Amino acid sequence: MKKSLSFITLSLIAFLVVFSFIPKSVLADGMMIRPDPYSDRWDYSGENNQQAFINYDNGLQKMIISVGLEGENSKGVVWLFPVPSDPNKVAIDIVKSLPQLSGEEISKKAKSNLDDTIKFLQMTQIYTIPFISFYGTLGTTGKGLENSLGAPQGFGRGIEPDVVVYEHIDKEGISSEIITAKTADGLYDYLKGKGLKIESGSIPVLDNYIGKEYSFVASWISSPENVVSPQVGVFVTFPTKDIYFPLLPTSVYGSKTVPATIRIIGHVSPKVFQDIKSYTKTSYYVDSYASFTNDLKNFYSGQNQNIKYTKIEINSPSKFLTDDLWINNQAPIKTYYSTFVAKHPITSAIILFILSSIIAGILAGLILFKDLRRKPIKLGLIGLSNFLTILGLLITTVLVGTKNKNESVEPVLAEIKQKGYFWKRRVATILFFVAIPFLVFGLFALSSLIREISYSLRYLDSDIIIPVLIIYVLPIVALIVSFIIKRVNPEDKNLFEQLKLSGYSSWSFQPKDKLKIAFVPFFSVSFLIVSWLLVKLIGFTV
Repeated sequence: MKKSLSFITLSLIAFLVVFSFIPKSVLADGMMIRPDPYSDRWDYSGENNQQAFINYDNGLQKMIISVGLEGENSKGVVWLFPVPSDPNKVAIDIVKSLPQLSGEEISKKAKSNLDDTIKFLQMTQIYTIPFISFYGTLGTTGKGLENSLGAPQGFGRGIEPDVVVYEHIDKEGISSEIITAKTADGLYDYLKGKGLKIESGSIPVLDNYIGKEYSFVASWISSPENVVSPQVGVFVTFPTKDIYFPLLPTSVYGSKTVPATIRIIGHVSPKVFQDIKSYTKTSYYVDSYASFTNDLKNFYSGQNQNIKYTKIEINSPSKFLTDDLWINNQAPIKTYYSTFVAKHPITSAIILFILSSIIAGILAGLILFKDLRRKPIKLGLIGLSNFLTILGLLITTVLVGTKNKNESVEPVLAEIKQKGYFWKRRVATILFFVAIPFLVFGLFALSSLIREISYSLRYLDSDIIIPVLIIYVLPIVALIVSFIIKRVNPEDKNLFEQLKLSGYSSWSFQPKDKLKIAFVPFFSVSFLIVSWLLVKLIGFTV
């Protein structure tokens, strides 16, 4: 009970004081070809998923790509995908692990922060705290290349007719080559040299890349005994100007759905073509900290904190992949404020609080204070006093003038001010309205506090002293001080009588306005409604 009491006390205190060019990257996935174990021909090797990671850095595209294979036997599989770049500028490597990107999806995180913001804004009205406390607000990484039993005869480095091998690498049990093909027949001959019984023209999808500025990356498992990691990936680096993902090669799988997950460092905008729109989901994340192994340092370029990335998931039947996917390396507008709300919840809450207070102040003032209808700025400033919770608004409403002044009273006010009553009455008003809520709370908590005091005296526990000071001693002292300084000297009572006869308040020294009594509750209700609407409106757009 002691901790709960201290928490509530500190919470009350907190509420009283708180308030060019567009770079081009490429992520390429392709298809897998394997010998048919039941004939002397070939077939497409089944893929159960595609995982790809890209990072664009100073005009250089870094890509790690891995796919999952169906079954445990990857013998004879050739994995082929295109790269739209000059082969002399393409570098390849094999990494034994894939990047690990997690974090929270910014839209979900932003919506969660906005839910908390609603509660915070509503609790600034203090009387709503019990309702909110009890009822709430008012109102993957892929598997990569799997183990196999062996590699087909004839796999290795070589030069086929019309095909040039620019680079060959053997690492982690995987062999990978960068090649170019001048003609489609040359590429088919290259595949035949890898042990595949394949006829020219039998894979028409490859013709889309022949004779253009494309290279190919071909990979296979050359040493199964050396494949020690289930998450091996091919790391390709090359210069490029646009983010490009060749979906077309995967269309060879027909009606089969091969899920593809593409993770791109940074927030980007994919141009999803019509055939796969309903099968594609794009989401945006911020990963506060990403761990990576030594062989991935070049991919991350040393960046491992507050990493923004885009996740594109495509679950379309392969035959619908009739085109390649182009991706604009610019973040959608909504991601900017979604990220802001997700990463800066306190700042977002303060901005919404200020807007809600100003709007509610103007709305309530226009309806109740006819003499201030031409002074929306003053009404907005009155609303801003809500930053000290509804108590701050109450004090401001008492002290501020809401009616036009009577010029004949000015000499009286000047004399009263000269005698120091202005600041005394204002300080007394502030002390009074600040002390009362604590004493009311203390009245309800009195029985619990007595038990706590008894416990503290018994066990010589001094922790109860601070709550007693805050809830009882200081508020009582504040009330006593307010009654002392509000006193009027006998020789000055005539001045206050003149104020009353002129319809002025002897506390605020402003013309009396009975509508002030209605303003505070009207403002509070308006604030709750306006703040809820603003937060919900933003929630629809993040």
